[in-house]
Order: sequence, then structure tokens, then C-alpha cells
Amino acid sequence: MSKNTSNFLSLREARIRLTCNGYTLHADGFPSGPDSVPFPPFYKTGLCQIFNYLEARLPGLTCISVLGIWFQDENPPFYAMDLWVQEGEEGFYLPMSMASSLFQENGIPYYHKPLFC
Repeated sequence: MSKNTSNFLSLREARIRLTCNGYTLHADGFPSGPDSVPFPPFYKTGLCQIFNYLEARLPGLTCISVLGIWFQDENPPFYAMDLWVQEGEEGFYLPMSMASSLFQENGIPYYHKPLFC
């Protein structure tokens, strides 16, 4: 089977946004259907741990949001791309190096496009 090298999304991929407030996890864009893979529980645990870590440093933190790619036929199925930190009405993206480190420490794969593809 040849690898899809186009910039278009495969039919087996979805962009999803995960939002965590330290207790609950909300997923937007999660694929549904009879052949959908269920969302692994360790992502909720990892994102809640990241939230709690950031909340200790940012007392006004209300939630974190992660954009990622869901690959229907891969294990693990979800790769995070960025980490948004929301404080009241304002928010910001964490630097890639910090987001990558937090994801890695909490068992969440980090997606990056290879330099040469």
C-alpha cells in the first residue's frame, strides 16, 4: 500500500479539538459511526494532569484546548498538534517545545510534520 503524500486529509483522519477543565474532557469533531474506534481513556487522564500542572502556575486558568489529528487505523489514534491555555477572556498557545514536553510526560503523542516528506 502506498503512503498518501497529498496535503488533503484522508477519509480515515479527522481534526478534533479536545477541551479539558481538569475534570471533564469534551471532544469536537470526533468521528462517529459503526467502525469508529472508541476514545482511549488515558488521553483524559493525561490532559487533566497537564491542566493541573498549568493551573498550579496560572491561577486564572479555566481550561486547556488541544487540536490534534485522529487517525482511525493507527495505534495510538490521536496525535496532539498544539496546546491553547485559556485564562478568563484571554488565552495563548504554549510554545511548541513546552507543549511537546507536557504531552510526552503525560503519554500523549505529539504530531509534527517531518522536515523531509
